[in-house]
Amino acid sequence: MRKTLVVLAMLVLALCYSAPALADNIHLCDISQFASCNAGSAIPVFGSLPQTAWVFGTQGSGETLNIAVLTPVSDASGNFHSGTNLWQVLLGTAFQKFPNFASTLSQEQLATGLTPGSFSATSFTVGAWTGSVNVGQQITLPGNLPVGTIFIAYLTDSQGNLIAVSPWSSTLIFVPEPSSLTLLGAGLLALGGLARRRLLAS
Repeated sequence: MRKTLVVLAMLVLALCYSAPALADNIHLCDISQFASCNAGSAIPVFGSLPQTAWVFGTQGSGETLNIAVLTPVSDASGNFHSGTNLWQVLLGTAFQKFPNFASTLSQEQLATGLTPGSFSATSFTVGAWTGSVNVGQQITLPGNLPVGTIFIAYLTDSQGNLIAVSPWSSTLIFVPEPSSLTLLGAGLLALGGLARRRLLAS
């Protein structure tokens, strides 16, 4: 009975470590009106970058799709830190309060367990917004980024005003690939087996 319980406990532990971590699509919601965003299919962001993703959200015309890239920094040297506004950093004007640094840090901790002191915030323009709530627009997430990098989609009008932004529930976070987690789980299982043999031998 004891042997069976040990084996089951090790199997559960291995499965927990080998479960793939998933992130949602990027969805845009109008910040000027009440609008719902469809959940769509989850897009996992693991493995190597660059890779393809999709943006869904509010329908509009004459707007530009942009992607904000928030790279975690261990200290407070990043340009997005406590007391700063993300949109002030990226667009020069504080269009809205959220996401603020506290909510960004909370999202990072929940998704990856990391606690950065700040984020290095940059953005790049994808081009004219052609997507909608049901029809996604394809984007390419850039490469050479560390684990914990957060991607946020947002739309701007011809004057550079913020029109729509993806909510936290739809932020893409770059996480380790499932094969790495599976390897870690298998290693833990093997170590558990070796420890059990030594205990039985003694």
